[in-house]
Amino acid sequence: MVDGTVASDTSGHERWLDVGDVVAVTKRRKFVVADGEATIVIVAHDGGVFAMDNICIHRQRELVKGVVLRDRLVCPGHQWAFELGTGWEAVKEECQPTYAVRVTDTGRVEVDLASRTTSRSVAAVAERDET
Repeated sequence: MVDGTVASDTSGHERWLDVGDVVAVTKRRKFVVADGEATIVIVAHDGGVFAMDNICIHRQRELVKGVVLRDRLVCPGHQWAFELGTGWEAVKEECQPTYAVRVTDTGRVEVDLASRTTSRSVAAVAERDET
């Protein structure tokens, strides 16, 4: 588990957690970072870096112990498959909370702790998939 450095923007709406150098993050592929009580799984896959709550919304299993298949993180408990970018689980039509991720000009990967998204409507996800 990694405890990173947190920095806020001047408006106080963003809280960026530094989780490591992009090369190191890519090499590790999947790992957990902590922010107080919350644990977040970081997944580097197919040229992107993604972040979501590590504890599955279904049976509270650790997603870091799951596998990545077809751009989805599959829970080891009951095989719910969450889209890496959105947290959407299409069969159950529920979302795993996700976080915004960025790579800085200096090659650091950061997760915005204030961006936690806890739900998405079926219509919003369907609309996104059509574009």
